[in-house]
Amino acid sequence: MTNPLARSDNDVLRLIRYSWRLSPLNTVFAVLSALLSAGLLVAVPIFTGRVIGMLPGVVAAGLDPDFNQSLAALLILLVVGHGVGLVAKSAGEQLIGLSERDATSRIGLALSDSPDLSVAEDSDAAAQVQKVRNRRWEIEMALRMATGPGITQWLGLIGTSVALAVTLSPWVAVLLFLGALAEGEYLRRIIMTEMDVWSGQTEPQKHAYYAFEQGMGKSAKEIRIFGLTGFIRRRWWDNITSAYLPYWRKRRRGAMINLAIGGGRVLVTCAAIGYAAWLASDGRIDLTALATALSLIMAIGSTDLWSLGQLQRGVAVLAWLDRIAPAKAVLQRIRTSPRTAPEPAPVPAGAPSIVFDDVTFRYPGAESDILRGLSWELPAGDAVALVGVNGAGKSTLVKLACGAYLPTSGRVLVGGVDLADLDLDQRRAWQRRVAPITQDFVRLPLAAGDNVALGTGRIWSGRIDLAADRLPDTTELDATAERAGIVDLIEKLKTGWGTPLSKTIPGGTDLSGGEWQRIGLARALRAVAAGAGVLILDEPAAALDVESEARMVDSYLELTSGVTSLIISHRFSVVRPVPRICVLEGGRITEAGSHEELMAAAGRYAAMFRLQASRYVDDHEPTVPELVENGEVAR
Repeated sequence: MTNPLARSDNDVLRLIRYSWRLSPLNTVFAVLSALLSAGLLVAVPIFTGRVIGMLPGVVAAGLDPDFNQSLAALLILLVVGHGVGLVAKSAGEQLIGLSERDATSRIGLALSDSPDLSVAEDSDAAAQVQKVRNRRWEIEMALRMATGPGITQWLGLIGTSVALAVTLSPWVAVLLFLGALAEGEYLRRIIMTEMDVWSGQTEPQKHAYYAFEQGMGKSAKEIRIFGLTGFIRRRWWDNITSAYLPYWRKRRRGAMINLAIGGGRVLVTCAAIGYAAWLASDGRIDLTALATALSLIMAIGSTDLWSLGQLQRGVAVLAWLDRIAPAKAVLQRIRTSPRTAPEPAPVPAGAPSIVFDDVTFRYPGAESDILRGLSWELPAGDAVALVGVNGAGKSTLVKLACGAYLPTSGRVLVGGVDLADLDLDQRRAWQRRVAPITQDFVRLPLAAGDNVALGTGRIWSGRIDLAADRLPDTTELDATAERAGIVDLIEKLKTGWGTPLSKTIPGGTDLSGGEWQRIGLARALRAVAAGAGVLILDEPAAALDVESEARMVDSYLELTSGVTSLIISHRFSVVRPVPRICVLEGGRITEAGSHEELMAAAGRYAAMFRLQASRYVDDHEPTVPELVENGEVAR
């Protein structure tokens, strides 16, 4: 069997090293406090025994210097113990706060920093993150144990056992020590087993978390309207119960065995007390030795080495965290990324071409390819539109063009440079040159100015309590608003650009879906103004009203002037003005040309256009496709 003392020492050292990285000063304070506390566990019983042993003489003859000194020493030790406890508590709380910040930042950075989306969308990675998030408190608890009570318990147990061996009997001390050790080792085993059971229930834990988020997050309105609150509550309850049941079963079985072991320790402790009393009654030890021995016996008997298991659990969770986000690499990224610009991507400046060269792509874990041998080009500085049915792979093309995924086979060339040849920093730099508005574009509970300015990769104010007369400079934002056609939207906000876009923030407001889409378009245009050379609009009119859509369509070619642009939409009114329209079907580009050319070809594009157009005209009126077929395309 592995030596539990050696295992505990290794765990303590690893956690102390972790603590030192978080805060050397607090680590020193915490460890010194723990060492002093361990010394006090031995010293207080010894001086208590001396004071009690002197009491008969004091009663008979009055106070004497030895008694006064011993009593003063005992009182000083008690006061020091209180002070040491305050220092230890303060240092421990600081370390726990730093540990929480460390774990949260490492998980967040690990999932968001990579330019590749495969990490964020990987189910195994999500399960690992869920394990760490659920058990992060284990690291904090183990950190407190390793720099405080864990050291105090172990050194205190050893010290009190040695003192008892000298004061009373080596064999009594050994029995009590082994009893504490046996219970600690059992607790370690059962705690680790319980942890394995719990960490194996990641799926029900995830579904319980999702149910809670659905009831409290973006879906809250629909959940209530459809009367699904009871269903969501039940779904959360069933999943969290499913996650806990195996854990509870294991804990119930362990509790019975632990009760038996604990009962055995109580019997040994009582026997030790009886033995000490027998020696005293037989005159073989004096009152001082008896009082000291009883204090030491009670100290050993009350020592609970449950920290063994807690230390190992914390180290296990810390190991999970290190696998997800190695501390050294993550901290380096945190410390350097705000100050250091990424290395420029070796891609020509301006509006580059984007070429898909025989690209095949399959998502990790998927059973079939979403793109198959696709060859296609977005010419430098040109505007191209892309249409296709749902699931055809249009959004996948966007991810590949942005370097968020690399092809399973084939190449994506940007300005003649293969994205697969770029390192992570160069891919990040390339992504900074792309201005997207995706279907699920980000909606931040920040000021309107920040929601637009973040297209540049920088914040505008970073505040949510801006007064109308104390706004930062809005010159660039005003120019973007004019270009994006959102001047009217900004003017109706309470404090203009400084208005938080969330009702959950004092003074904030909620926007409609169409208003948010206009903000998203402005953010993309702000990115173009800041140097982005590629503009990608994925369903940019999905939530727009008729007037807003018309304005966007009328100004599209002007908005995309000077950049390589791609517009994706199911609305043919949006893509119709684009000079080159491509149809994605079966993982390949099957048609390409202008609207007139594609209608004349009478292929897939023409069929989809007719189907959509037929829903907007009266049965007794000629449809647009009919006008086209009659040679009246210009109308």
